[in-house]
This record gives sequence, C-alpha cells and structure tokens, in this order.
Amino acid sequence: MAESKGPIRFKGSLGDIRSYYDSDLRKWIYATKGGANKDLIKNNPAFARTRELNEEWKGNSIWAKIVRKGTDGLSQLKQGRNNCYLLKIAERIQVMNHEDSMGKRRIESSKFNYPLIGYSFSNKHPFNEVFIGETTLSITDDRSKVTLSLNNFIAKNKFSWPETIRNYRIYLNISVVPDVIWNEFERKFETVYSPFDPMCTTSVSEWMSINTDSVDISVVTEFSKDFKPHEKSIVIAAMGVEFASYIEYGSPYIVKDCGSMAILGCF
Repeated sequence: MAESKGPIRFKGSLGDIRSYYDSDLRKWIYATKGGANKDLIKNNPAFARTRELNEEWKGNSIWAKIVRKGTDGLSQLKQGRNNCYLLKIAERIQVMNHEDSMGKRRIESSKFNYPLIGYSFSNKHPFNEVFIGETTLSITDDRSKVTLSLNNFIAKNKFSWPETIRNYRIYLNISVVPDVIWNEFERKFETVYSPFDPMCTTSVSEWMSINTDSVDISVVTEFSKDFKPHEKSIVIAAMGVEFASYIEYGSPYIVKDCGSMAILGCF
C-alpha cells in the first residue's frame, strides 16, 4: 500500500492498482490487487481456517450492525468509520468464548460487555477529549428505564472544542443488543432472539449555557411500556453532547461536526 504525494491522482482502478481517498486519514491511498481468489478460499483445504474466520466475521457484522443502528438517534454526533472498530470489539468478545468450536463461536455480549464501555463514535472528536466531567448512570431492575445524572455540574471548563461554544445539550440513548449465536440447522449466525426486533429510544435535555453556575442535570430515557429487555441481551446507554456557538431568537447555531458521543454503560 502506498500514499500519494505527487500530482497524479485517480479514483478507482487502473490496471492492477486501485486508488481511493481515506477521509479519516485525509490521504489518497494506492494498493495493488491480488491475493487468493474466491474459489480457492472456498474449496482449498489450506484455507480452512480462513473459511472459519469468514463465518465468524458474518456473525460479528450482525452484532456490529445492531450496535450501529441502535445508536442512530445520535447519528449527527458520529464521525468517521465505526463499523471496523465495532467489528474489532465483537471479535474481542468472541474470543472470550472457549466453549464453541472455531467458526461457530457465539458473541456473548451479555456476559462480556466491558470492551464496549467507553467506545466513542467520533474519531475526529473523541468523547473523552471533548467532555471532562463525572456522570452517574442508574437503571431500573427490569432494565426498561435509564437515568443519566450530572450533579453539581459546572459547565465552564468541562468541554473542549476547536470552535467557540456557548451552549450545550445532553443526549441519552438506550438500545438493546442481543447475543449472536450459531444456528447449526440453518448453518449461519443469527441473533439469539430471531427475528430480532430492534429497540432503541433517545432523550435530550434543554439547551443550557456554558457558565460557572452549578446545576443538577437529569436525562431519563425509557423503552415503551410494553417492552422489557430479554435475557441474553444487554442494554447499552450512550451519552452525547451537542454544541451551539450561540442561540438567537430561540434558534441554536450548531457548530460544525455538532459534538461527540460515547457508550457509557452496558447493563
């Protein structure tokens, strides 16, 4: 793989060379085509381990998609690639399974959820660099309602942003992520509850000023009354912060990139 520093640039393929622009790295990348073809990977005994890992990758993709879709209520606060990093988290959870055979290992986030905690959906503005404050999360026994509290919160000097910001608001998103298991009869990975009906909801605070006043902030998010999370699933709680440069006649002027978000807890 090579990086373009000269005047020659193209997008797509040229002979055995392909080129694309990496928006995260802000660079043009060139790579050669090659490697084993599809038939060789599918049939050659030498690629048995590759086939097993490919199957598990499909399970990882199912799990990562559920996490991504469950946090769509905060989509304006996401920047950069997220799927590749969530796939890595899924793989970390998967390798903790020492019961299943290779190629069929479950993704039991209901048992091993700590790799998710602290994950920031913004590569450009990592949450722990944007927000410097203490939060408290609480959840009801039936896992249907989550409360995010910021007690005695003084907003001044709690936020770091490249632009001038004068106002902020807090988001709380909760979503359900089931374990992903291997279905031996169907020969494929699927959610432990199949078909899985995605469940997520988001709440947001009022706009507040960044000043030296001490305030108690509480944001509550609750699933619909007829829904209760099942066993072998986790409830993810994600916090987001959104900024405005100022508010005029009740209309906020949102800053570029809006803000940041991260997963604070898994229950």
